[in-house]
Amino acid sequence: MKKIFLVVFLIIAVFVITDLKPSPQTENNINFNSKNNIECLYYDPVDFVNIKQFELYNHGAAIRGSILPHHLLASDLIHEVFQNIRKQQYETVVLIGPDHESILMGKVFTTLKDWQTPMGVLRTEQNITRELLQNDFLIEDDSKLTKEHSISSIVPFVKYYMDDVKIVTLAMTKQTKLEDVEKLVDDLSCLVDTDKTLFISSVDFSHYLDLECANQMDAISMEAINSKDINKIMSFTNDNLDSPVSIVIMLKLMDKLYEADIHMLNHSNSELIVQQQMDETTSYITYIFTYD
Repeated sequence: MKKIFLVVFLIIAVFVITDLKPSPQTENNINFNSKNNIECLYYDPVDFVNIKQFELYNHGAAIRGSILPHHLLASDLIHEVFQNIRKQQYETVVLIGPDHESILMGKVFTTLKDWQTPMGVLRTEQNITRELLQNDFLIEDDSKLTKEHSISSIVPFVKYYMDDVKIVTLAMTKQTKLEDVEKLVDDLSCLVDTDKTLFISSVDFSHYLDLECANQMDAISMEAINSKDINKIMSFTNDNLDSPVSIVIMLKLMDKLYEADIHMLNHSNSELIVQQQMDETTSYITYIFTYD
């Protein structure tokens, strides 16, 4: 009887312990595959099964930049952007997104380590990253980049669609100063091969509002982006988007390097995607920047 009780107890214990294990998307479950690689913490294999094929934007010009979401609920919108860019030849991707914690105010985080993705290793462009780290507002922080889903959720898409490119990853705190943004723009302008680099800003738009209010905020955001109203964008809160500095650095890079044209690709909302009324939603707007 004691043996039966012990076996039952052990089975229950196994189930309890298994149930208490953190999910792959919890901050404490960070697995470093090797000393040189960091893992993409935010990854859902379902996003890469039966991928929807989109009608491509007929522009006939080179795509130099894009704005896309990092919320994986909007993975279809991310796929649409990458399907538009995948046939072009790039050597480097510069991926910019918010540091959602923003504890070290005004800092920008990066990593020199390569990324271990489910599709293989995505190499970091170390030469460019080391040069950027000469700025005192940049900090090398592998753990931060792994946990930050604005970066970690997009890296697998880069590897899937662009395979052997190298990447520079930058997580921007909300308080990043405009003068530091200007310095980053100047540095990147000197460091990258402008003909072989793709810039990506990973940004979600209106947060925590109902659909009607979110659409109103999105209209304001789109007007500010189209008119390149930097001061207005920098004043935005989560009602509009989660990383004004990530939008501003994109606009400044596109102007400085290419005088690129802005094209809105898609606009959606979490309520529309799940097809269920929600009190608090997140909206998504995608853009591509082209240059003849």
